[in-house]
Amino acid sequence: MPTVELTDKFVQSAKCLSGRKTDYFDTTVKGLVLRSSSGGQKTWYAVYGPPLKRQWLKLGTYPEIPLGSDKGARQRAKDTRARVGDGGDPVADKKALEASQTVADLVENYIARRTSNKRSSDEIARRLRKNVSDIIGDVKLAGLHRRDITRCIDAVKDRGAHIEANRVFEDIRAMVRWAKGRGDLDDNLVEGMAKPTETVERDRVLYAEEIKIMWAALPDADMRESTRRIIRLCLITAQRVGEIAGMRRDELDLEQRLWTIPATRSKNKREHSIPLSESAIAIIQEQIAAVAALDDRKDRTPSSFIFPGPGNRASVTGGAIPKAIKREEVIKRGIATILGIAPWTPHDLRRTAATHMEEAGISPFIIGHVLNHVSATKGTITSRVYARYDYMREKREALAIWADRLSAIIADKPNVPPRPNTAP
Repeated sequence: MPTVELTDKFVQSAKCLSGRKTDYFDTTVKGLVLRSSSGGQKTWYAVYGPPLKRQWLKLGTYPEIPLGSDKGARQRAKDTRARVGDGGDPVADKKALEASQTVADLVENYIARRTSNKRSSDEIARRLRKNVSDIIGDVKLAGLHRRDITRCIDAVKDRGAHIEANRVFEDIRAMVRWAKGRGDLDDNLVEGMAKPTETVERDRVLYAEEIKIMWAALPDADMRESTRRIIRLCLITAQRVGEIAGMRRDELDLEQRLWTIPATRSKNKREHSIPLSESAIAIIQEQIAAVAALDDRKDRTPSSFIFPGPGNRASVTGGAIPKAIKREEVIKRGIATILGIAPWTPHDLRRTAATHMEEAGISPFIIGHVLNHVSATKGTITSRVYARYDYMREKREALAIWADRLSAIIADKPNVPPRPNTAP
């Protein structure tokens, strides 16, 4: 049992010297131990009590729990010794907590402490509560087993929701890793478990005739008018449905015909400015007017969201739009259609816009900037650090060309190729 001064540099390079594990006792904080296993995992412990009755309290894993900081291993070890000095027994307390804490408690703790600042927090919370808490929420953490996790995933797969099953699995995996890093769980129960379903990358693109049919059928769809407007904007702007649904008034400069998504709402965490075509502005202005009229009728404070959800306190969620589209699915003689064409999703509209822009001769690099793809906006050290040109002129031109092309498709004007990527 080596005794060393634990430093950040030492902890990073610490290895198992022999056997299954090596314990390094810190000389700075009494009772702090770094355990390095033969598999490369590093775990913090606070050790206390006489040699024959020594207690080992797991504090978490490295690097999830760092050495320093007010929540680091050293401070946790000091807090543990203070509790022992006051007559407490942290190991017994932890066992009692594990015996009482349930999976539902873990889910709520994870949502509050880990996912609340994420862009997709609402969807993560919905998935975990519906697919985990509702099924195994009463299972005690001390008795949680892989078969319980499998039960949650199988329930989703049995509904035929294979993509949802993958997302639930990823949510559970992230939650379990977080819990293990904190010391709430001693084992990573999902380690070695395979993804529930192997998904195939979608390549659905709506060709010109499909766009015309879908657009014409949209006014009669059984959905809110605001949902129809979001769908149209997905196709016109080529932006993500969640970012459109969450659009805020302070992100818009309609005089400059510009919509700026802040880094906090952007998928790649970089501010993204989208030039707006006349058709996009018209849709946004229609929505603003409709919301203002509703606010007047209900005598309530105007919402900061362009597409407010129920209660006016938050925006409609991006996940609500695919569901509204899916409800329009009709199966006749074994063939499924949505608004008169083969099934499609909001993301397919984004891909469709990109494909038609490329067919119109727009550079894939510029399309990448329109889409705010990481590969285009920060694919190299040069683009990440040095190149600050925003390609606004090129993006505006690309979206204007696409808007004109889309108008021609909808109006069924000649000289619009029937399918994307067809030879001239």
